[in-house]
Amino acid sequence: MKKILILFLLLLPSIVRSQDGSTSSQKNYWKSASELIFSWGNVKDGSKDISSVIRFSMFFHFQEQYHIDMNEHFGVWLGFGIRNVGMINDISDSVKLKQRSYSFGVPIAFKIGNLPKNMYASIGGEAELMFHYKQKAFYDDTKYRKSEWFSDRTNLINPSVFLDLNFKKGAYIRFKYYLLDFLVENKQTISVDGTKIDYTPEQSQLFYVAFGMALNHKDKHPKVVIEDAAYSMY
Repeated sequence: MKKILILFLLLLPSIVRSQDGSTSSQKNYWKSASELIFSWGNVKDGSKDISSVIRFSMFFHFQEQYHIDMNEHFGVWLGFGIRNVGMINDISDSVKLKQRSYSFGVPIAFKIGNLPKNMYASIGGEAELMFHYKQKAFYDDTKYRKSEWFSDRTNLINPSVFLDLNFKKGAYIRFKYYLLDFLVENKQTISVDGTKIDYTPEQSQLFYVAFGMALNHKDKHPKVVIEDAAYSMY
């Protein structure tokens, strides 16, 4: 968290200069992004044989990005977004556990490559607030559901690092690793039909690979262009 904050403070002078247009070659613009997420966990709970299953999520993922291109090859971007992340684990032969949280994230990243052609790599960090938790436990033929706002079952704020590979027409691949455990070890007691299932994961690392699209905002003032064209006829 401290490193992300220091990085943001170091970039503040560039952000301020972008507002007054002091750098003529600099370009500033917004992008809207969405992605399909394939996530999995690395969970350890004593001597239990925990088996992770890849979790696919397509809803709801949305991000706004503000880009500052210093030149044709280097830039930065920051923004905010909401996404649905989590993990699925078989914690015994008879118990499967699905755990996810909606998060509000604030990312910041450097990018390098051929920016005019939208071919570049981004490397950065993000702080995410896990604001809505949901859990599904499957025990034999019984399903148990639980959901909470700002739950103490997950780390409330979880920083991450990520690498994006961006391609033409806005497509990108993202690799993300969360720096803290996704789950709080001593808050995972599960009860299904009165049966308590012991689950105390001392490690619960979360990773994901995402395939997404990030598109530039379109011009929102077409009338101005038409009026200018009309005046140029006289």
